[in-house]
Amino acid sequence: MNQPIITRTPLDRLRHAVMFEALLLTLLAPMMSLMLNRDIVDVGMLAVVLSLKAMLINPIFNYAFDRYDVKQGNVPTERKLAGRILHAFGFELTLTATSLPLIIWWLDVTLFQALMVDLVMVFAVMIYTLLFNLGYDRVFPVVQLSTQLSAQLSTQLSDQLSAELSGQLLPLRQDEPARAESY
Repeated sequence: MNQPIITRTPLDRLRHAVMFEALLLTLLAPMMSLMLNRDIVDVGMLAVVLSLKAMLINPIFNYAFDRYDVKQGNVPTERKLAGRILHAFGFELTLTATSLPLIIWWLDVTLFQALMVDLVMVFAVMIYTLLFNLGYDRVFPVVQLSTQLSAQLSTQLSDQLSAELSGQLLPLRQDEPARAESY
């Protein structure tokens, strides 16, 4: 690609993280409560803590992954399925490494129990991450400069052609004085 690749703005990354975590919390807290047979408030608070941690990690991880895509000459929002799977897997691996100590402490469980809890969450969240990011990129695409320029040029050429054609199809009569158009 000859043009520089445009990536998401910091504000867009913040919107992404907030939307991602808000929807995930509404799905994850009840699921964890049922799975662990624990009070939804206690598990919900753990989910909020894990969510806040993920919100700190999410924009940093996404920025780094986007930079990697750009270095490879790829547009991050146009990732192929394999790239999306790698992104989701890498993100969840990062979260697991930072979540295990919190789960062990909060739930007062062994490392193995925490790992099992986390693996169930990872599986569910990986699918959620894949689907959420696919939908987010479609709803909030990052328009590339070449696409913007092509659209502008196309519109300008179309307008110019329409003006020329309408002038040819409806010529002024020679005996009628020309009128100035005012806008």
